[in-house]
Amino acid sequence: MSTEVIERTAALLGLLGHPKRLEALLLLRDGPLSAGELASQLGLEQSAMSHQLRLLRDARLVSSDRQGRRVLYRLTDHHVAHIIGDALAHVSEG
Repeated sequence: MSTEVIERTAALLGLLGHPKRLEALLLLRDGPLSAGELASQLGLEQSAMSHQLRLLRDARLVSSDRQGRRVLYRLTDHHVAHIIGDALAHVSEG
């Protein structure tokens, strides 16, 4: 495995280590949501949620689509859901 892949994987796991980002990803497993909807459900200011979503989008964990005036965020692919699910299962078993 190359050093670059190891470093990128460590960065990915670091992003998942933030509780609110992880909670946002959990919510997005059920389908697309807007930044406002996520912020409301997580108890964050919309600007703070937008910042977290920008980090997740930059890491290619979420993607966004504009629908009229709304921007909806969704998990980029099934790998993201699997990573989260496996991590939660591991912690729950311990």
